[in-house]
Amino acid sequence: MFLRILPDHQAEFMKASTSTIAAALLLGGLNFVPHAYGELPELEEKDWTGCFAGHLDKNIKFTISTTGAMVISPINAHGDPGAYVKMPIDCALEVTMPNGQKRLLEPLPESLESDDEVTSEFEETVIRGKFEGDAAFELMVEQKRGVISVGGRLTAPGTYKPESIRFVVSAQILNFYGRKKMELENDPKAFEELISENYVKLKWTSGKRQKLEYIEPIDMNTEEVNGPGVSDAEIWIKAINRKYIYEATEDSSFRFSNRNNLPLHTGMTVTWSPDQGKDPKAEARLDITVK
Repeated sequence: MFLRILPDHQAEFMKASTSTIAAALLLGGLNFVPHAYGELPELEEKDWTGCFAGHLDKNIKFTISTTGAMVISPINAHGDPGAYVKMPIDCALEVTMPNGQKRLLEPLPESLESDDEVTSEFEETVIRGKFEGDAAFELMVEQKRGVISVGGRLTAPGTYKPESIRFVVSAQILNFYGRKKMELENDPKAFEELISENYVKLKWTSGKRQKLEYIEPIDMNTEEVNGPGVSDAEIWIKAINRKYIYEATEDSSFRFSNRNNLPLHTGMTVTWSPDQGKDPKAEARLDITVK
């Protein structure tokens, strides 16, 4: 389980799930085999070990693991998904505690189920499951022309007060500059020039636009960055020559966060949530495109 108690707007996913690691180590075959009780079934094709579903095109490889974890891997210049160039995506239960702190809980792998079959030509699926405390959820994932759309809702509050919980989706933008930072440790100006083209452009739900630079330390867990919520964001990462685009559909928004007031090149997180009062049919989505 990943579980961490953090101040408001700073809840981050901390992964320590041995079951996820074990699932990723399962060997593949041709189609699929019966899965461990409660986890999703597994594709047995060689390139999809540990996956329930996958999609591959000229821009991305997208996978949903047997434990429900999602990953977008941009395709490199050699036509392959990079081993370390990826965007992890997870759903979670955000619990607001009486003192205002937030706790994030990952789905219980043994609770997961879907009516859909395994596939390496993924288009859409609905996954059902539970979090600790018996809160139940539905996760909706779609792929259309390389755009990954993720949404969901809580279907039962379990032991929690309904007003203290919400369903969220987190997408992590990793640090792709760690090695270069070390190589240029004695030449900070050269490193600044290296990342000078990188940026984060965002638009609030109110319509206000901002552009954030990569080099200066910044606390993204603030109203100054996120306002009433972010509806659109574009992130250019020169190190991988890729643009990440995030779009929250109607009745939803997302927020940015990062760790320890660090520069953006060290990584950041997008946390999306639907407006539970305005989206009872769970039609809102976080659309993610890699170009």
